[in-house]
This record gives sequence, C-alpha cells and structure tokens, in this order.
Amino acid sequence: MKLKIYTEQILTVLLVVVVLPWMITMLLHSRMSQIYEKIQSETRFISVKSGSETEEISLEEYVLEVTAAELPADTEEEAVKAQMVLVRTNAYRQLLNGKVREKERMSLTEMELTGYGEKFRKAQKATRGQILTYDGEPILASYHKISAGQTRNGSEVFHSDQYPYLSSKACPGDKDAPDYRQSIQIDDSWRDMEIEEKDSAGYVLRLKLGDAEMSGEEFRIKLGLPSAAFRVEKNGGGIFVITSGIGHGLGMSQYTAQQLAKNGTGYQEILAYFFDKTRLEHISDR
Repeated sequence: MKLKIYTEQILTVLLVVVVLPWMITMLLHSRMSQIYEKIQSETRFISVKSGSETEEISLEEYVLEVTAAELPADTEEEAVKAQMVLVRTNAYRQLLNGKVREKERMSLTEMELTGYGEKFRKAQKATRGQILTYDGEPILASYHKISAGQTRNGSEVFHSDQYPYLSSKACPGDKDAPDYRQSIQIDDSWRDMEIEEKDSAGYVLRLKLGDAEMSGEEFRIKLGLPSAAFRVEKNGGGIFVITSGIGHGLGMSQYTAQQLAKNGTGYQEILAYFFDKTRLEHISDR
C-alpha cells in the first residue's frame, strides 16, 4: 500500500515537473509557429534596386513610402487608396520580372513630421495586398499628376493592343488645376522644329528637326517639359512651348482622382473608371 502511494507521488511529481512543462512548451511552440507562418504569409519582402545597390524592404512599407512621396498630405483618403493599389500593382508586376526599381520615397519619420501618418497608414491597411489585374495578370498601373483634359489611349501611345485597359478617359476638371497650362522658352536651335503627329488626347507622338525625328516623350524628357501635350509659339522674343497637364497622360489622373474622391467616389470606382475591365485581387490569393 505504501509502495503504491509512493509510486503515485513520484508519477505526480514527474507529471508536474517534467511532462506538463514539456506539453506547455510544445503547445506554445506550435502556436508560435502558426503565428510566424501567418506573419510570413502576410508580409512579402521585395528587393528594391537603387543604382548598383539593392535594399530588402517590406512591400507594404514600400507602398506606403512611395505613395507619401507622390501625394500631398491633404489628398482625400479614397484617392490615397487608389494610388496605393497602383503603386503596389507596379511593384508586384516588377517583382515577377526581377527586382523592383527604386522610386522616390518618404521615410516613416518624415511622414509623421509632415502629418501624413495616420491617414496614409489607414489607407494602406484598407488596401493591404490589393493589386489591379486584367485577364489575371497585374496591369501596367500608369498614373500622372494632371491630364491635358483627357487621358491617353494606350494603343496610340504604344502602337500595341497589349494594354486594352488603358483607354482614353475624360478629365475636364484637370483644366482648372494649378499649373495646368505652362509656357517654357526653349533654345533657338529648335526654331525649325515641326510637330508631325499628335494622338487623340492632344499629346505629341512625333516631331521632326531637320532629318532627325523623335517622339513627343523623348522631347519632353530631353527638355524637362511638364507634358508632351504642347504647341509651339514663335515670336521675335524666342520660341515658347505651351504645355497642357503634367506627366505622360496615361492611366489615372491624380487630380481627377482627388476631385472624384471629394465628391464621395470610392477608390474601387475611381480605379474602375480609369482602367477598363480590370479586377481588384489580393496577392495572397495568387
């Protein structure tokens, strides 16, 4: 009888001192593994190429910092959400083809100091993992500051049918935007320049100087012009390029997106307006 009691006491001690802690440890380990796997599945890291160096960064942090660098702090939240989806889509599209190219970013500290923090983090959380797709593939998620009054048709710009979702959209309010119209004096060496072709949105496709030809975008970049939607005026004082809008004119006009958001339009509707027959998908579902 005494032996039986002694044996039970020994087993109880073993259970309390050895077995029970081991079981708790295993349960905790299993739980922590599940949490870790969940974090891993929800957090995608990307390699951002900047010059000759490469930086590892969370995709969501990248989206937050790029968006904050491209939009004013007073941007409507729904317009911020639309922008974040496009930034994430482009980053994911590049990721599928290699490293993500560096874009201007605002650090998290700068974001707080300039008042971006709360609204931009809220928008990031609301759109986390969302990208825009066409036929199941991430789109070329183009955007620009101000259109020339309507956005451009991708088939005219690229001479290709690969971007059917980039169709021309009316943005009449863009003509009221600050800096919509700008006049820039250019070097006299361009005096004999001739505009040979424009697209349906008013952007120069081809121009000619002597025997040399170049695209409107090449000319815009070469001279640092705000837009390739321009006309040329020549007078005794020099040669002036009169531009309309800011940026390449493809995809979403950030100015119109802001006006739509002010009028109560949600980010899903904003994206649907600018990008035909596209779908919002989540990266984790791919």
